[in-house]
Amino acid sequence: DPHTGLAYLACGNLAARQRWLTPGDAYDVSRETEMDRVYVMREDDTYNVIQLLEETAVGTLIPFSQSLRLHGFDIHWDPANPQHMTFMFVNHQPGHAAVSIFTYAHGANYMVHVETVATDLLHSPNNILAMSQRAFYATNDIKFDHHIMRTLSTNMRLAHGSVVYRNETGSFSVALAGIRYPNGIARYKSQIYVASCSDPSVHIYRANADNSLELQGRTIFPDSIPDNLFVDPQNGQIYATTFLKSRETHKLFHNPSLETSRIAGTRILRLTLRNDAPSFDIESLLVDSGELMPTATIAAVQRRNQIQRMLV
Repeated sequence: DPHTGLAYLACGNLAARQRWLTPGDAYDVSRETEMDRVYVMREDDTYNVIQLLEETAVGTLIPFSQSLRLHGFDIHWDPANPQHMTFMFVNHQPGHAAVSIFTYAHGANYMVHVETVATDLLHSPNNILAMSQRAFYATNDIKFDHHIMRTLSTNMRLAHGSVVYRNETGSFSVALAGIRYPNGIARYKSQIYVASCSDPSVHIYRANADNSLELQGRTIFPDSIPDNLFVDPQNGQIYATTFLKSRETHKLFHNPSLETSRIAGTRILRLTLRNDAPSFDIESLLVDSGELMPTATIAAVQRRNQIQRMLV
């Protein structure tokens, strides 16, 4: 949170996730011992859970009753009062994918469900970019939700991914088609950034009047695969968390142990937009062969109470 310096985390059930990485994989319900959770963490590493609630017809708050299997999420801050926030979670519910939207007030120990939206255009969401309290962009990493077709599409590096847009009235449209496995999505001012795993690269887009995305440029990573993106709100620098070896990373996801994937590895890059062209200067901030950090999905800067650090 750039206003308070607090860090928010969406956390999944480890035992169940080892057998479910994407919606096309078989989800082992028997290992899902508890619902996914959302935490807030302070600079001294203390943290607490934020309860997810919903409002009944008579105004009573009760625990969120829908299935909750979290993936990417984003936050929209009310411009008039930044302590009022809207959280948008990619939620892989049984039988379909959705986006669950909650409202939250800074300092509360709960957030309240506003709506859960689903559409055929949102068939394989990976990450989300909140544009307002209702509007958002979301990346569809793969065209197919069937495991075999997903595997073929990924391995053949087919441009089957897309980015969809939901407007203020709730209508969906395809903002961008024909991109290879779009993953992380973020923005700074008027530019929107999308990480492509199968390219691998970070693309720079401009939103048109109809909310479609127009390519401005891209930066290719020759030796690592980008996952999620974090934009530093102070200066627009992008932190890209990347995998060094995708096959070893996939093994690690299914069997998380340092002994199974010492060569998977993680690289964290900092991208600075060039003034003379729509591309980036790239700095390597961290490279680990896998012994310390077998894999990572996001790196973010936390500034709070005179402390500045990178959370991975």
